[in-house]
Amino acid sequence: MKKSGLITSGISVLVLTVFFIIIAPAFISKANALAATYFYLSRIQANINGSSATVEYVLAVDTSQTIPTGGTVTITFPDNDDANWCRTAGALTVAGVASSIVDLSATNWAIDAVLPTTGTLAASCTQGSGASSVDTITISNVDTLTAGTTYGVKLTNGTAAGVLGTDDTAGEHEISVETRNGTTIDSGTFKVYLVSNDTVVVSATVSSVPSVSCTISTNSVNLGSLYPGGSYSTVTHEISTSTSTTTSGYYWATYGAGDGSTDAGLYKSSATTYLLASTGSATIDLTGVNAEGFGMTVSDPDGAGTATVPTDFGTGSAGTFGALDRTATGAQLVLYQNGSQSSSESATITYGARAGSSAVAGSYSESVTFVCGGYY
Repeated sequence: MKKSGLITSGISVLVLTVFFIIIAPAFISKANALAATYFYLSRIQANINGSSATVEYVLAVDTSQTIPTGGTVTITFPDNDDANWCRTAGALTVAGVASSIVDLSATNWAIDAVLPTTGTLAASCTQGSGASSVDTITISNVDTLTAGTTYGVKLTNGTAAGVLGTDDTAGEHEISVETRNGTTIDSGTFKVYLVSNDTVVVSATVSSVPSVSCTISTNSVNLGSLYPGGSYSTVTHEISTSTSTTTSGYYWATYGAGDGSTDAGLYKSSATTYLLASTGSATIDLTGVNAEGFGMTVSDPDGAGTATVPTDFGTGSAGTFGALDRTATGAQLVLYQNGSQSSSESATITYGARAGSSAVAGSYSESVTFVCGGYY
């Protein structure tokens, strides 16, 4: 009898097992990893709020199997980042893209085609709240995704509701992407990195071109009448200088013509020729007995400032003048400044001449050339 009971029990178990197998639903999951993906953020700064600063996402996906028509693409964000990636829940602006600036040419990470749609792509974001509830973006109305083709889609703020952002904490953030239609699923998980500030401010100053402005107040002066053996005479005019703030200084130099061969000075070119010479170096003292000659002095335009008059052309001793040389090769520095001069400053040029007792009566002249320039 015990044996018969065992046989009966065994038959009952077998029948129940067969019955369960027959009536239980078949569930076959085709879950694979995405063949390739990238997630481009137009801003990688933490705490982009979607209003004062905005961000757009570009997703590129290549599935490892065909995802049938009518599926979805879902992007999920870390559980601790609730309401940061989806700043305001609602519909987003979504568009397929055929390329992006970060495409890696001739690889699976180069977009081949826009994300296909069965009609019109739709996307929305929802906010996570608390544990096991995460910010999620869902793209729907997706047409067939073919393995080996990389598809691109761009997501931006919606026109009325959905607002995208970034998490408020710099560092790594794990993101998952899933392409699905029913039980056919491809998915991938990766990390993006946010920084505290993603912007480098590049500054420059466009400076004015260094320049110097030089002015000579007149181009003709007259010493009046000189008498042989008489006292010396003087006459003046002004030179003025200013520079841009980017100029490091200025200079003035002068030279004469004289008799064309010997020295600078006041020259009587008609017969009988005669030269009231400027000796070409050092100074000429016109106060001595029967002294004769021609020279000039330059006043310091700023007193104790940075403008400098070389000693020979200074105004320290009455009747003593700096001696000019002739031609450009004999030019002498008569005024200079190490430093810019934003406002015009003037110096007085004083010419002094005296005719000795043997001087020939007649008209005399000298052409004094001034040269001005800057230190740049």
